Amino acid sequence: MSDLATKPLVKTPFGRLLAGMVFGGFGLYIATIIPLILLLMFKFLEIDPANVTTDFSFTSGIGGVITILASYFGGAISDRTSWSFGRRRTWILLGSIVGAISLVGVGMAKTVFMVTVWWCLALVFYYTALSAISALVPDQVDERKRGTASGVFGFFNPLSIVVGMGLMSQLNSYSVQDKFNLLALISVVCAIISCVLIKEGAVKRYDTKAADKQMTFSEWIWRIYPNPFQYPAFSWGVLTRFLVCVAFASQVYGSLYLMQHFHIPQDQVAGLAALTALVQTIALALSSIVGGMLSDKFRKQKPFVSLAAIFVAIGVFMMAFAPSLTYVFIGTGILGFGYGMYIAVDIALIARILPNQKDAAKDFGIMAVAGQVPSSLVPAVAPALIGAGGFPLFYGVLAVAGILSAAAVAPIPEMSSKSME
Repeated sequence: MSDLATKPLVKTPFGRLLAGMVFGGFGLYIATIIPLILLLMFKFLEIDPANVTTDFSFTSGIGGVITILASYFGGAISDRTSWSFGRRRTWILLGSIVGAISLVGVGMAKTVFMVTVWWCLALVFYYTALSAISALVPDQVDERKRGTASGVFGFFNPLSIVVGMGLMSQLNSYSVQDKFNLLALISVVCAIISCVLIKEGAVKRYDTKAADKQMTFSEWIWRIYPNPFQYPAFSWGVLTRFLVCVAFASQVYGSLYLMQHFHIPQDQVAGLAALTALVQTIALALSSIVGGMLSDKFRKQKPFVSLAAIFVAIGVFMMAFAPSLTYVFIGTGILGFGYGMYIAVDIALIARILPNQKDAAKDFGIMAVAGQVPSSLVPAVAPALIGAGGFPLFYGVLAVAGILSAAAVAPIPEMSSKSME
């Protein structure tokens, strides 16, 4: 097996690179998140209305596993691509095109099995493309600008949800198939714009076959996951992201919380949940952009990540003991503010503590897994926690995860004086 050089031959001007990342990320987010929170449910209502909940749980559960695998292996493939079009641009474009074709397949499918097959295929290629986009930060962004880059890029995740949901609400008269087609088209157009804006050349190859033959089993294992004894900062970064995402996953049960804790009628929950989501998105948008810029200005990352995790914990804790809906809105806003600040600086922090530049996308994939596992783990343990102590215990435990996330930042070294110059 051969490895790749650690630097691309061509670098993109910062503003142009950021615009390319934003366009690419926006297309990928809107193509993966909107089907998950809306269109898949509509699709199952069309083909199997009697088993919508079971079908959705089955498909989204398998999709979650596929997402984890695609984030890791897609990143590793991107790292080892040496085509002249660029190792990141190749997979941004190819991943978006094949993902779009698969998304159209989801809309055309007539059975639950085929919906699941096409959806998983879409996730494989879309998340491979997303891993490639994320790796552009360590590839091409100077360390002193990474906070700004990650803040702006992170902001477009929630924005894509708002835009996507607004777009879907304006297309009520269109079929589910047409809506899937539209999202597929948007993802391809955004990928093309992204690849036009981003400049990237081939990377140099050097042969390591002899070294591979002499590699021990333990060395092979640490190639899959960086040795935590040799690169402890990376593992602390993984733990930090995992714990803060456990706390943020409290949002999964937001609607049920409103119905059971505050006895909100079912026909009013959707509107109230949309309002809390809007509050959270506004707070998240503000803190993600400002937090990233302030991190670059003061040349500090750890204080922002720690403070963000504490804000997330406070927001979740307020939900645990909220005596009224006013406190729910305040808690949701604080939670969104904290998570926005976290994602603003998190990508920059991760890019700095990566063990090996040539494995940037693969290691970013590991971090992505740490952020994705809680979305499956929390729903699995939630019934036991809610059954044992109601929502106060459920939210209380997740708030503790936020505090532990803040503590896990401590062993990670801060930016060096050289990076501040």
